[in-house]
Amino acid sequence: MDSPEPPRDGRLTRAEFVKGATWAGAGLALGALGACGGTSKSTTTARPRRGGTLKIAFIGGGSSETLDPNGPVADVDDARAENLFDPLVSLAPDLSLAHYLAESFEPNAAFDAWTVRLRSGVTFHDGSPLTADDVIYTLRRIANPKLGLVGLYIANFINANGIRKLDRLTLRIPLTQPNTLLPYFFAFDYMAIVKNGTTSFNHPIGTGPFKFVKWKPGQYSTFTRNENYWQHGKPYVDTLELVSIPDATARYDALLGGQVDAIESISYAQATSQKQSKQFRVLEAQGSNMVPIYMAVDLEPFRDVRVRQAMRLIANRPQLVEEAQSGYGTIGNDIYGKHLPHYDTALPQRTQDLEQAKHLLKAAGREGLHVTLNTSTVATGMLESATVFARQAAGAGVTMSLNQQPSSIYFGPVYLKENFAQSEWFTEPLVTHYAKSLVQGAPFNETHWHNARFQSLYDQVLAESNSAKQQDLYNELQKLLWDEGGYLIWGFYPILDGVGHRVGGMRPSPLGPLGGKAFTDVWVS
Repeated sequence: MDSPEPPRDGRLTRAEFVKGATWAGAGLALGALGACGGTSKSTTTARPRRGGTLKIAFIGGGSSETLDPNGPVADVDDARAENLFDPLVSLAPDLSLAHYLAESFEPNAAFDAWTVRLRSGVTFHDGSPLTADDVIYTLRRIANPKLGLVGLYIANFINANGIRKLDRLTLRIPLTQPNTLLPYFFAFDYMAIVKNGTTSFNHPIGTGPFKFVKWKPGQYSTFTRNENYWQHGKPYVDTLELVSIPDATARYDALLGGQVDAIESISYAQATSQKQSKQFRVLEAQGSNMVPIYMAVDLEPFRDVRVRQAMRLIANRPQLVEEAQSGYGTIGNDIYGKHLPHYDTALPQRTQDLEQAKHLLKAAGREGLHVTLNTSTVATGMLESATVFARQAAGAGVTMSLNQQPSSIYFGPVYLKENFAQSEWFTEPLVTHYAKSLVQGAPFNETHWHNARFQSLYDQVLAESNSAKQQDLYNELQKLLWDEGGYLIWGFYPILDGVGHRVGGMRPSPLGPLGGKAFTDVWVS
């Protein structure tokens, strides 16, 4: 096996992807995110050390946790997928793409079929070689509507049954529509490649940097170093332990007491305090991370667009950022992706207008509205922002009650069934965010958005290879969401995690907590 280059040097180039075609979506380097960095340079400059145990605490997902990498529920499930398995390609912190199991992606002239060649010499944890059969099985598995997996939306544009093996390491993926951006849809942990024929994940076998040892849902999982990992010399630690601690205070105390080496999601107050006391390092990553409020557009009282518009006009965004996020982050404008390529900066910034909100509610027959906002402490600032927004709503004559749910079940059985709730999203390209949340077959369609005009514009974005024309289409999409959508995106926040001083190599990433939850490059002293 050839030793791969580090991700920042091994990112796929435009030429590698399209062989000279105009790559409209490849320019996703995020200059605005270049500032994402921790409070200590030691995470990036110290020399890696080998051995030892790395123990990390996540919020967890209770009994709903899973080992299936294609069907994660909680952040800790994502972390297991990241470390037991590999995707074909992966997003770097600046949203460029890096080779993982795929050595190359090449489209045909019409962008309605792509040829994928796999990295040679990669083996699964049981010693069997990675082949095209494994990738074909995985893609067909993910596209199977009966399984309801996270990446099911790929079935909207991939002809899964038509995927063909060209040789042991090469396959061709036919599409149902042109897609100039296809590789970006494979760059997530839930698109990890599983072994051909796998139907049970009680003892998962992947190609990732760590091998499975044991787990207990809602409590812990233990992995050991994969000595045959295709990235030679990695990972650095011998043992990786992931524990679930739903309570924020207990998680914080576990880090202070040395029971764990790092924790996801510290509060803004804790971050401010620790930057002074330095009991641990604060890992801070800027990006388009958000805790939006969402309204189901097909459920009362939000079926009427005037009610949705009123909710957006109630929000005092600077106050929400200041009080709910302690001033961390920036205000939002009800569309996703601030600071990202393709974000429409020309849309007017929506501001609080209580009188207009009252007028809209009265016109909709909803004067004196009573509504319940579902919330939790599952994300930093979520409960705090709900509390502030409920207070603001009173100014428009809206009585807003809060239904605080336990963090361990917040994204459980009732998720996607509520009419008014909050969510959490991390940074990713606009095109994949829409695929997950807003288009036909989106697995996390929180707002129950089914809009034919939006779908048509989205399909045109996928097919368009001219960057200027593609941006025009993105702008139309965002204007439609700004006018009629079900998201109240009041602000964006930095990811804040706590990392003990003995941990090295954990770099901040806007892609998710704790450097994106992949621990291949992390070590302990």
